[in-house]
Amino acid sequence: MPKNGGIPLLLLFACGLALAGCVAPAATPVDEGATGAQEVLTSFLGLLAGGQYEQAAAMYAGPLDSLHSFNPELDPQDAAALIGYACGQRLLQCLPVRSISLAEAPAGEDVLFKVEFSLEDGSLFVLGPCCGATSTEMPPVSSFAFRVRPDPAGSYSVLDLPPYVP
Repeated sequence: MPKNGGIPLLLLFACGLALAGCVAPAATPVDEGATGAQEVLTSFLGLLAGGQYEQAAAMYAGPLDSLHSFNPELDPQDAAALIGYACGQRLLQCLPVRSISLAEAPAGEDVLFKVEFSLEDGSLFVLGPCCGATSTEMPPVSSFAFRVRPDPAGSYSVLDLPPYVP
């Protein structure tokens, strides 16, 4: 068998073909959108966990009415104050992100992610049954859906808040 530096040519050819198949495909607009959306979501959740509510509020485009119900004395349009109160009182679980995975990224529509959070001790945050329900009636949840909306200018807004615990 012919050799090239001690390696059979057939083996070199086979390895070349195998490596050619490992080249990552070019990013599509959906991939780029999902990446941008994930960066915004990661930043948003990190800001919440770090207590930087003004910066986080600038990235949030979801409803504020439920947040206002937590403290009706706050201005119903002051997203930073409403989010800060909910996180500070631990009504919203503004915890460090453990993992973020893409769930769905239809072109030009909201991008859906699944997010897991970590507790202070590093363990997985699990939302258990609430309000007298059993774990059969309300199974524990550790993965939470977050939607991120693209706008025509190419930026993104987060539509969902961290899990609420009464």
